[in-house]
Amino acid sequence: MNPMKQFERYFLAIFKLGKTEWNAKFASREVSRISDELATLKQELETARNNFQRVSSELVDTNNDFQPKMREMERKAGHVESLNAEISRWYSDLSRRLDMALLSRDTDGDTPERGAATGDDIPSALKSEGFQTFQDVFYNRLENKYRGSRSDIKARVKIYLPDVESAFIRTEGKPVLDLGCGRGEWLEVLRERDVPAIGIDTNQAQIEEALALGLDVRHGDALQAMADANDNSYSVISAHHLIEHLPFESVAWIAREAGRVLAPGGILIFETPNPRNIMVGASSFYNDPTHRNPVTESVLEVLFETVGFCPVDARPLHPHERLGEFMQRPGFDPDLAHILFGPQDLAMLGTKPAGAR
Repeated sequence: MNPMKQFERYFLAIFKLGKTEWNAKFASREVSRISDELATLKQELETARNNFQRVSSELVDTNNDFQPKMREMERKAGHVESLNAEISRWYSDLSRRLDMALLSRDTDGDTPERGAATGDDIPSALKSEGFQTFQDVFYNRLENKYRGSRSDIKARVKIYLPDVESAFIRTEGKPVLDLGCGRGEWLEVLRERDVPAIGIDTNQAQIEEALALGLDVRHGDALQAMADANDNSYSVISAHHLIEHLPFESVAWIAREAGRVLAPGGILIFETPNPRNIMVGASSFYNDPTHRNPVTESVLEVLFETVGFCPVDARPLHPHERLGEFMQRPGFDPDLAHILFGPQDLAMLGTKPAGAR
């Protein structure tokens, strides 16, 4: 038998024996590692370029030594970027082959040829294990590239610590439930403050990243996690940048269930992109293809009040770094500056009254 044919049969056998998850985890880790290495090299290159431009006018002799070093870093960055692309192509093809093998395998067990799936197979293919894993890896890479570094996100969410620690004390040490926990930055911040927390997410690639840090994360759906939770069992339920991914009825259901699941004195936290910022509402909101609709402050405020939370606190957060510049620019309308460069996120916090059941 042709060696390549033997290899393909062996590869298919691995999938059939349940090795799919291992391969997906391995590929995800390799892609993340290479991406991190590439980002580091690009940062070094950018720093080198900036330094060169700053001193070249004064230190002409340095130019002769600096140019070869810069070219070497460019070469390394190009090599890592090429390797990263190669691994990504390999992983993408791996997930496609898995789908084709499971959906369209021949009666004798041979691996199907490229494009063997028919049009009738497409609905099943979109829900298949291989394609779902591919989407998880894509979304994880999208967040790593555009949402911000782990340290950036940790710095942002620390703004909630006074509220959470107060709720933790009021509820006599009940844990936190974080819905849509992603890479686990918020869980890591809570662990650093000795606040027990559980994270729920559907993205296996991000769960693996959080598990590698020893965080308590579980694969699951936010609505199911709320349905399974006991009455009065959590001090805080948080959902950072989750609700804009859901139909509104799901958002409302989570909020209503939070009134049951939170212990008296506990708080519900929703954070979402702020559509009052035009740059967010008209542009950056759509950088995430899984976003559905922006959710406004007015809608969330009435929703929390309808559940019975009291008090309800709306907090615009994270203004653009250029807001101060435009607020102080002569002749520039401060209101316009705020609309364009004001808070990019909106947080809504609701407290379950102490006497509530």
